Amino acid sequence: MSIKTKIRQSVLDSLLKILVPAPAEGDGQRRPFGPEEFRLIREALLSQNLCSTDGQMVANFEKEFAALYDAPYAVASTSGTAAIHVALGALDLNPCDEVITAPITDLGTIIPIISQNAIPVFADIDDTYNMDPEDVERKITPQTRAIIVVHLFGNPCNMDAMVDIARRHKIPLIEDCAQAHLAEYKGKYAGTIGDIGCFSFQQSKHMTTGDGGMTVTGNKTYYERMKLFADKGYARKGWGTRAYLFHAPNYRMNELVGAVGLAQLKKLKGIVSKRQELGQYMTELLKGVDGVRVAPVTPGAKHTYWLYPMALTGVDTALFAAELRKADIHVGLGYTGKPIYLCSESLTAKKTYGDSQFPFSASGKSYEYKEGLCPRAEKTLESLICVPLNESMSRGQIERNAGLITSAIKKLAKPAEKTKSAAASAATVSMPPTTPQKAGETTAIGIIGCGQMGRWHLNSYKQNPSCKVVGLVDTDFSRAQVMANEVGAKAYRSHTEMIANEALQGVSVCTLPSTHREIVIDLLRSGIHVLCEKPLAISVDEGREMLRAAQDHRALVLPAFKFRFFDEVQKAKELIERNSLGQILTFRVMFGGLIDMTGTWYAQKKLAGGGVIMDNGPHALDIVRYLLGDIRSVNAYGSHFQKLEVEDTAQLSLSLESGAMGTADLSWSNSMPSSNYLEIYGEDGNIFLSAEGLNYKFKTWKEWKKVARERGPRELFALQIDHFLQCVRGMAPTQVTNEDGLKTQILIEAAYESIRRESKVAVSSGERVPEPSTAA
Repeated sequence: MSIKTKIRQSVLDSLLKILVPAPAEGDGQRRPFGPEEFRLIREALLSQNLCSTDGQMVANFEKEFAALYDAPYAVASTSGTAAIHVALGALDLNPCDEVITAPITDLGTIIPIISQNAIPVFADIDDTYNMDPEDVERKITPQTRAIIVVHLFGNPCNMDAMVDIARRHKIPLIEDCAQAHLAEYKGKYAGTIGDIGCFSFQQSKHMTTGDGGMTVTGNKTYYERMKLFADKGYARKGWGTRAYLFHAPNYRMNELVGAVGLAQLKKLKGIVSKRQELGQYMTELLKGVDGVRVAPVTPGAKHTYWLYPMALTGVDTALFAAELRKADIHVGLGYTGKPIYLCSESLTAKKTYGDSQFPFSASGKSYEYKEGLCPRAEKTLESLICVPLNESMSRGQIERNAGLITSAIKKLAKPAEKTKSAAASAATVSMPPTTPQKAGETTAIGIIGCGQMGRWHLNSYKQNPSCKVVGLVDTDFSRAQVMANEVGAKAYRSHTEMIANEALQGVSVCTLPSTHREIVIDLLRSGIHVLCEKPLAISVDEGREMLRAAQDHRALVLPAFKFRFFDEVQKAKELIERNSLGQILTFRVMFGGLIDMTGTWYAQKKLAGGGVIMDNGPHALDIVRYLLGDIRSVNAYGSHFQKLEVEDTAQLSLSLESGAMGTADLSWSNSMPSSNYLEIYGEDGNIFLSAEGLNYKFKTWKEWKKVARERGPRELFALQIDHFLQCVRGMAPTQVTNEDGLKTQILIEAAYESIRRESKVAVSSGERVPEPSTAA
């Protein structure tokens, strides 16, 4: 190199250090690129050639990568997915050949299998979150042509067992090392133990080129075919007639990516070493915390911690994740949420090539990708939390994160003697335990109020053999008699008369809202559990009185929030808790229709406590709380289209603690209500709920998926009755608790206060509402 060239290079290096500053010390923000990447990119650009077939960057990257891993051959490609496809391309599979792989992985592991017209078969996991060798062997059939193990999160599989299985059955073994750069198993690097190793350079990986992949092997035959496969099967031989030896894609890496890869490769050992240090330190800090299963490490392996995976027990993972996100620790729920075979319609619905369902349709066998396929993986993902970890973090940041994790677990832990801890603490009283009944005993039930809702409750109790309705009450005695005669019960004119004459264990209260307080408190003071139709009360003060009485007398006062039990609501909750929609951005809940309320008790404030907000608001607000979390503020508007003394139409603008915003539209005067009663919009997908079921779509899908209701209105309504009876018989409430009615009443009162003030009203996690304004 000439003196002039050395001076030019020195000046350039100095300039690059100014233009590309080093990462701020200890801020934990990952900045993988620096002056060396810029220098090599400049060299590539100055060469005036970015195609790797005539360049040097990619060729050198392949050589240096192979040398680092002590592998004879390496083939660069455009992504980790492409790297796996290149590996399968080396095997020359036939259509409908089977490939066994992991249930917990990215779809990038599966796409190449189907793209080669082969069929993925999933083996369940063991304690390491990796594939269980015994289940791998159980899944081998005469059609098995390959095994792809996935070294999940940077922790290698039990490779002794995997190699033994592959050798005995003479099946090629491919290693997916997308998350396991420089991970070791008994002194060997992951990716060099099986027949072929595959790596990803996607942005989040230990080393990154933004996207890119590498496939390594020690088998020259595989290498020669891999090299062709990544280049359209093109046998390059200079000028003349071209020769493409077999069908193959174009996965050639370009010179700019190769340049970045060369620079990244020099940093990889330091990056992995730092991650190992931090991951091991996190384990030391968490290993004594009750409720935490620290990141497992396969015996004989060295984990490289792409993420820090841990499992929780006795803690609601969704609440835990939300708690940590408040502290700016963006943990992941369950990694993929569900096993990958439940995440892609190319598997669940076999949407592959048009409507052919090929290769599944040509296999002569039935392949179903549904729940229960890998039960251990499905169960594990329910408790799995992925904590971010990268080489730019300091030990102090790991200590901070471990401390916040420990605090969140202690806050949210569910002791056996409590039904809920953190969630229940938001109310003014706690949930009392119930006294279990003996097996075979029939639960004695009463119903107060024999109108339409009383009829629905009676019909539901009649379907449940564990109970007997023994008493019915209504101010219209003849109406109570008619219903009592249906079930051999006794009719009463007042609730006090029924309490005095019947040994009741539970009662449904289906009367006017203005009567709830007196009736419910009398029942609770008699030690009788209550299922109360909405609204729980007509004021927050009355609601708090009821809950204090329940606490004092160890009784239940569950609000009848039937929507929580509906099929589509449960499915939506599952999707949201899996974080399938990403962050929830906005929502719209709509309840109403055209109902003439003139002359009805609904339109009399003294009896109903309010108008459509008091009538439809409880269900609307509760479903928002149940699915999306606590409401921080309410801004409400009301209208009187039917000229009633109460509002017949209202709109509530709601801000959630999570940052999401939405509206609740309520009306008795809407002649054409929306077919959807709830619409939820997230950053990664949308959910629409209606009486027909649930429609949802992720941003990566072209089509909506519909999940129809499995049960009719009567069956769905009866689910809340069944839940109440189970709780009366000693089961801790799982769907609705004592506090839920009060929390919703607080929001209703906040809505009315907002209308009076003509301004937004803040609600502190659903706990209280500000004092009424004294302004005129």
